[in-house]
Amino acid sequence: MFLLAGCGQRNPVDYGFSINDVSISRAYQSLNVRLQQDLKLSEQAREALNHGVTLTIALEMELRNDNNMTVVRRDATRFQFRYLPLSERYQLEDEKKGEFTTYSRLRHLLASIDDLQSQLATGPLPSGSYQLRTRLRLDESRLPAPMQLPAWFSPQWNHDSDWSVWPFKINA
Repeated sequence: MFLLAGCGQRNPVDYGFSINDVSISRAYQSLNVRLQQDLKLSEQAREALNHGVTLTIALEMELRNDNNMTVVRRDATRFQFRYLPLSERYQLEDEKKGEFTTYSRLRHLLASIDDLQSQLATGPLPSGSYQLRTRLRLDESRLPAPMQLPAWFSPQWNHDSDWSVWPFKINA
């Protein structure tokens, strides 16, 4: 009987991505966005990384007009993680900026993007209420072809955060 009672329970996962806080400030025809997030890779993702597989993380942002929910702007920033076995270092690439940073440990690399500054070009925005929707996801489509299909169906590769909504106002 005790065996059957435990069958419906799922084991808690100790990996995944989450966005904990977002602060937004207006700049000239853009928004400065500061995200506090938490990225934890699964054992399978860490093992693939340590065996030479490059992992791509996408930060997706969507700006909506709160009155009619019209999408004003969409943007995605991608980061690539790779392990360099000869130097025993981890490398982070910001695809938008084309910048590379090297770290001695994976936890240092992940900590470096836990507190992230980004800019979302918006053009002129009229006064009103808006929502910034954000999410983080592991881009399985950028994995090597033989790994893509198993990654889509394995829970060890599901790191995606839920969409989080951050309302704010723009005054004239």
